Amino acid sequence: MRMDDQDFAVERKSEPDATAVLVRGDVDLTTVAQLTEELQSAIADRRDVVIDLAGVTFIDSTGVRALVEAYRSARQASLQLSVRGARHWVARVLEVTGVATMLSAQSS
Repeated sequence: MRMDDQDFAVERKSEPDATAVLVRGDVDLTTVAQLTEELQSAIADRRDVVIDLAGVTFIDSTGVRALVEAYRSARQASLQLSVRGARHWVARVLEVTGVATMLSAQSS
């Protein structure tokens, strides 16, 4: 999927030790299905998954739930799933909900 500055987008990239899922824009009720689909596809690749949230400007409870569900799916497949790059509001939401600790989120 194309990653425009104004729009939500999610894409997968292969990195040496994991599959990266790069996310941009708002993660909310209108976009969470796309994120969930991409995360499940990444997990199906049977590689560890790193979710890059550096381009995410907003995340609501549906987005947090998608991250938690992906984490559980990865664990069932004996894979690691983590997030990186969460900033500002997104980092705060992950911290308050406890998801940052669970996913070893790294703020930048």
